[in-house]
Amino acid sequence: MKKYPTPRTAAEALLMRLKLHGVDYLFANAGTDFASIIEGYVRGSEEEMPFPKPLVVPHETAVVAMAHGYYLTTGKPQAAMVHVNVGLANSLCGILNAASDNIPLFMMSGRTPLTEDNHLGSRNTPIHWGQEMRDQGSIVREAVKWDYELRYPEQICDLVDRGMTIAMAAPRGPVYLSLPREPLAKAWPEEKLIDNKIQSIPYSPSPDESACNFAQELLLKAQHPLIICQRGDPKGELSEAIATLSEMLGIPVVESFPLQNQLSSDHPMHSGFNAGPLLEKSDLVLIVNSQVPWIKSIKGPTNNPTLIHIALDPLFTNMPFRNFHSDLSIIGDPAKTINRLKKGLPKNSQSAVLRYEKVKQENTARRIKLKEIARMGSGSPMSPEFVGLCLSDALDDEAVIFNELGVPINSLHLSGPNRLFSTPFSGGLGWGFPAALGASLADPNRLAVACIGDGSYIFANPVACHQIAESMELPVLIIIMNNGIWNAVRRAARNVYPEGSAIKKNEMPLTSLNPLPDFCQIAAASRGWSERVETGSELPDALMRAINIIKTEKRHALLELKVSIPN
Repeated sequence: MKKYPTPRTAAEALLMRLKLHGVDYLFANAGTDFASIIEGYVRGSEEEMPFPKPLVVPHETAVVAMAHGYYLTTGKPQAAMVHVNVGLANSLCGILNAASDNIPLFMMSGRTPLTEDNHLGSRNTPIHWGQEMRDQGSIVREAVKWDYELRYPEQICDLVDRGMTIAMAAPRGPVYLSLPREPLAKAWPEEKLIDNKIQSIPYSPSPDESACNFAQELLLKAQHPLIICQRGDPKGELSEAIATLSEMLGIPVVESFPLQNQLSSDHPMHSGFNAGPLLEKSDLVLIVNSQVPWIKSIKGPTNNPTLIHIALDPLFTNMPFRNFHSDLSIIGDPAKTINRLKKGLPKNSQSAVLRYEKVKQENTARRIKLKEIARMGSGSPMSPEFVGLCLSDALDDEAVIFNELGVPINSLHLSGPNRLFSTPFSGGLGWGFPAALGASLADPNRLAVACIGDGSYIFANPVACHQIAESMELPVLIIIMNNGIWNAVRRAARNVYPEGSAIKKNEMPLTSLNPLPDFCQIAAASRGWSERVETGSELPDALMRAINIIKTEKRHALLELKVSIPN
């Protein structure tokens, strides 16, 4: 192993240790607590120290969401640092999203100085009293797997190693380290090594053999089995395993409320995104890595099927209340578990072949009908389904979409796994735009698309996000679905009170976003290309113009689309 240079301070040791763990970038929104970090970066550049590259991200929402998007497309752990309690508070929605989506983020914030004098880094401005807290970690404690506060400089190696390994251990998730100014500025002990990892990431667990054997027996007996999946992995290993198992046994696959898509849209066994119709007749349901496989109050299993749950934590113990029925729960890495279930299963049995052909025909017919419906929405305003159809035609097979209250998933054609990422169930708005920026940072040559609602765009602090796109030269495509309302709020009111008074109003209270700002001018302020499209028939050409700008000029582009309000 290459010997690392000796750091001078705890701050330099922190940066070096993060790099040792494979962290490429430090997503940062700095404040008075960053003095030693900044000094370390300057000295580090002079001595060619191995540090993560610092990124200036001018809002904490974007800090965390960019790290989130970067991980989703690379599978590499991320690190971010913000300013004391106020920056940490601004980060909280993003940290909740990261926790919900199992993102291994090493989250850090400074902490107001501990002392009033006599130490390097002691308080020297009034905010150092105003930003004091008794327990700063309490802001994020319920959302992270581990939190701690740096006390002494020589703790850096131990704390970074512990935090990173806990973040990357299955099931993954964010951790938090508080960094007071005085210990961060203290000298690094010269005799202490910096380049020797002291903890390794545990291997994800393999499933129990007897449980897998039992699950195999149940699968072979089932006449109408169903697979429900919701989440995958950055490498697409679960997608490949599910595709093979579904083909072997002719099992329809429903991606119910997917956070990351698993199968290509035209896979013969891909049976869409609504489990309801298939749950009516299924006698066995294999529920793979699904936090919420269905909504009981709307439509659950009706035929008393055998329910098998597979996940690293099939009970999802981080959720205080979750009571989905289970006949068999298997703890294990989902891809490993599905691959184990495949072993020894008969291939091309008559029942499996007949079921395969039937499911394939049904899915082909379903997709044709969906396209026909989508094509009918080309007027003004255009339908969200029509936007999905046009977007599918315009994008190449490698493009990735970050969908935050954007297009209906069933209107998209996705060429493979991990082409679509949806808002985590935590629902911290403002995620889609900066998450797409993070994906573009990971690979600027791969088109990243933020397809977002007008309200979600406003929540993303768009002035900051457009500035990031320009300053870091991230050529993302932003598609704003402009319907002028908080439709999620409207839909919730309608669903709870379907015969109520609010549904009869042309405009519900607390849902209107009018008058909306000129989104195109916001993009133009950071030299982004933009265009407003009000008629669906004009959308295909507008998409081609936007993508051409991205490819030829390497700058970000925005399309504001006038869309109808979905039911």
